[in-house]
Amino acid sequence: MATETRTRCGPLRIAAVLLGLVFFLIGTGCTTVKDAAKGTARTVSESSRKVVDAITPGGSDLKKTVVLIGIEGRAEPGLAGFDTHFRQALSEYLRKECREALLDETVGAIVKSPPRLASGQIDGFSLAMMGRPRGVNFFVIGSLTDVRFLDEKTGFWLWKKTRYRLRVALRLEIVDSASGTKAFDESLWEESIVDEMRYEELKEAGDIPLTEIAPVTGRLLKEAGLKTCEVLRSQPWQGFVTAVDRNRLTLSAGSGVGLTPGSVLEVFDKGRVVENKDGQRFLSPGEKIGEARVESVAADRAEAVLDQAAPAAAGGTVRLR
Repeated sequence: MATETRTRCGPLRIAAVLLGLVFFLIGTGCTTVKDAAKGTARTVSESSRKVVDAITPGGSDLKKTVVLIGIEGRAEPGLAGFDTHFRQALSEYLRKECREALLDETVGAIVKSPPRLASGQIDGFSLAMMGRPRGVNFFVIGSLTDVRFLDEKTGFWLWKKTRYRLRVALRLEIVDSASGTKAFDESLWEESIVDEMRYEELKEAGDIPLTEIAPVTGRLLKEAGLKTCEVLRSQPWQGFVTAVDRNRLTLSAGSGVGLTPGSVLEVFDKGRVVENKDGQRFLSPGEKIGEARVESVAADRAEAVLDQAAPAAAGGTVRLR
């Protein structure tokens, strides 16, 4: 008889455990699983990058000059200062983790907001024309697009409760000066759980200060730095011809990005400007017109000599052969 009782109770115990697990999952909500998956994906991506860095010989590629522009994009007074926060956090990440990046903080301090078209879209062509003479390869623009509290019912039946979350969204846009097009355009978001008492305090105050979202933006900007570095790694370095004297070329990049005397460059014509129906202008790539050898370099300037007579002109581009 005792054996029979144990046999019947076994399935009951199993059912009770499964039911408890269901209640646990419902109580914690799907966000926990989703956030864990997001964190795992980020960890895998960072680990992959470090492996690539470890097996790739140092100095095998030229750095890309980058300008960082932060945009608050929201009217709440407590969020003032995100532009500075964006530049500081992202520049710190890129200096530590992205050997492909060379930051131009001078231009970043001047360009507080990117030029825009009548439609409100970023004018990539104007940015390109601004960046090429300074050797800027990419403009990295971060816009704080959403900061809000979310509340949701979690649990089941008698165990229902309200959970409060803080969501922050950032739009990351990367404009390529070689073409005036976007090399990247994506919205990133992060969330954190907020205590009910703190939620009520901030709700009564009427705004969410930047200090409150700092832990969330910290993780968000780390992800933005990772995405930026991935873009820089995937794109070839391009330099810009700023002046031509017969067969001598002046470039707006030098030893700062890794150019050295003797470097051989492929030289491309300046191409042509293309405009779409929305009024956006782009730079189509020009044809290869020859090769040039770097003769002398300064930190942000280089002189190169074409190997043959060719119709080179200011506005052309060069690539490392």
